[in-house]
Amino acid sequence: MKNNGKPNGIEEYLESRADEINKIIYESLTMVSSNRSIEKLLGRSGYKYDQETIKKGILEPSIYLFNAGGKRWRPVMLLLMVEAFGKDPKEYMEFSLIPEVIHNGTLVHDDIEDNSPMRRNQPAVHVKYGVDVATNLGDFMYFFPLAALTDSPKLSKEEKNQILSIFVKEMTRLSIGQATDITWHKHMVDPRSISEENYLQMVFDKTGVLARMASKIGAVLGGADEETVEEMGRFGAAIGVAFQIQDDLLNITENSVSVSKGGIGEDITEGKRTIMVINSIKKGNKKDSDRLIEILDMHTPDQKLIREAIAIIDKTNSKEYAKDVAEKIVKDAWAAVDKKIPQSAAKDRLKQLAEFLIQRSV
Repeated sequence: MKNNGKPNGIEEYLESRADEINKIIYESLTMVSSNRSIEKLLGRSGYKYDQETIKKGILEPSIYLFNAGGKRWRPVMLLLMVEAFGKDPKEYMEFSLIPEVIHNGTLVHDDIEDNSPMRRNQPAVHVKYGVDVATNLGDFMYFFPLAALTDSPKLSKEEKNQILSIFVKEMTRLSIGQATDITWHKHMVDPRSISEENYLQMVFDKTGVLARMASKIGAVLGGADEETVEEMGRFGAAIGVAFQIQDDLLNITENSVSVSKGGIGEDITEGKRTIMVINSIKKGNKKDSDRLIEILDMHTPDQKLIREAIAIIDKTNSKEYAKDVAEKIVKDAWAAVDKKIPQSAAKDRLKQLAEFLIQRSV
């Protein structure tokens, strides 16, 4: 299945599906002509939209963010779930927007809350357009893709209610995960009290839920029963957690192309309590642990101090430890659903996708 450490063909497959997903995103982020446009999805109110205002306040900053890139792996996961359970994913393409647009909304809010100046090698939305525009845009992205669901004639009332229930629960979890992350890196609690289990729960809530949402919605659309939907959700969440561990690892890895928000070790500047930090504090000597906490609490952009913190993390082999944890999470997650998903090309690709997300260098 693997070639040079990467699953065969999965990157090319992601790129090909991303083109389709981008087309739907851009069709939705228009005011006219498209059947998926904002105006047609939301309907007319009896008055008149100021199209130029909506263009400047929502459409342009949205397209600016989406044009910057992204793998679109969450909507691809949703569509693969649809296909794995026997339905034609082309019939459900518009629903792939749900996890992707929401994900980008979280990025906008994250960058404001973390005061991050860069996103995907360009100024963050709040830097380019202002905090007020960006905050409102993030809110818009949380809810707009649901319009395609509620108005769809393709789904039964029961299916719509099931997906809406998934949305409400996972979005609540997302807010809890973000609150936990913020509380930690603002050192509002004793960093020595944060356990690895606490970290995994935070990541489950903050990052895992969007992959969980994508998997569950895909399974619902594919016609899976309620128990199977929950099992697919657990699989998706586990992949999301492993993805975040890899993201945290790449952030403090030299020569990693994924360091695109603001340079190597921006997580150190933000004071993030990652699995590597937690492991290093637990296993390192008191002097090193105290120094690591001190640097994290400085929120320093100084590369010399950032590299000192990374060197402390390296003393405890915490990068290797994090890699092992991510690989085990993916392995266990796949073992739990392997026999639940019918054999197909879509099933093979789901496994390849899960493996790719922890082997990537970007």
